Amino acid sequence: MVRGVQELLAKRPGFLVTILCCGFWFWLVTPGTVDGNLNLTMNRHSVSAPFVFGGLLFGFGAAINKGCSISTITKLSKGHYHMLATVVGWLLGWCFLASLPVNFNYVALAPIVSPSITVTVVLFVLIALIMFRIPQQRRPILLGIILFGVIASILTYQIPEWSPSQLLKDISAASIHGETEKWPSFQRYLILLGLVFGMGISAKKRISANEFQLRPVQIITHLSAGMIMGIGASLALGGNDSQLLIALPSFSPAGAIAILCMILGIIGGILLRKVIHHFTDKTTSIGQ
Repeated sequence: MVRGVQELLAKRPGFLVTILCCGFWFWLVTPGTVDGNLNLTMNRHSVSAPFVFGGLLFGFGAAINKGCSISTITKLSKGHYHMLATVVGWLLGWCFLASLPVNFNYVALAPIVSPSITVTVVLFVLIALIMFRIPQQRRPILLGIILFGVIASILTYQIPEWSPSQLLKDISAASIHGETEKWPSFQRYLILLGLVFGMGISAKKRISANEFQLRPVQIITHLSAGMIMGIGASLALGGNDSQLLIALPSFSPAGAIAILCMILGIIGGILLRKVIHHFTDKTTSIGQ
């Protein structure tokens, strides 16, 4: 999603739009209506302050981290082992907020049980635009995102809690609040391992263990970014993966606001990074 925002700032919105549509494939790869058990997972909420602040924090942290939930795992699978600090920070941030004696009120809305014809039209228009309007050299990556959305939607139908942020959320709930029933099943860990393995073997370039250089600044940066992302995800009831794959396709107003705020947070983080780099370069040139 960070790259999608970068593409948006470069006046190439196709990448981000394709990402935002990822979860809506759920309605095309599942039966015409969803059953009651899935409705419990596809929660819809009204807009409230935690979703706004959570989205902004998550987006800002993702920009500092240079990657959101799935991107973090992707980079980790390519040998960027410092991303483990992001995962640890995320878990610490989520656990930190969960340990505070503060209760946030979330107003649930009735679930959507059948797809809208608008969803179908939008998805097919998206494919048409990719095939006929997007430059040929950019089509494979956008079609790859669509394929990911389809596969992720099938997973969501089979195992609604499969996403990485949902896994960390349940781990924190079980470890901090003692909700033993929330401990993730072994199957969910296998899905995450399979995700990492699949990304690793499909990577065009992978950093070997000998090439990897661990720097303290990296650890501090990604640990801090992960903590910010974890706190934001906790406030918004999920990271960008949960929002894109569950909240947004279930037409949750809170999910839409959370995604919008994540985008704004990412923009803010990108601008801050540019200012810091400019200041650093200027200081270096003066010193020379």
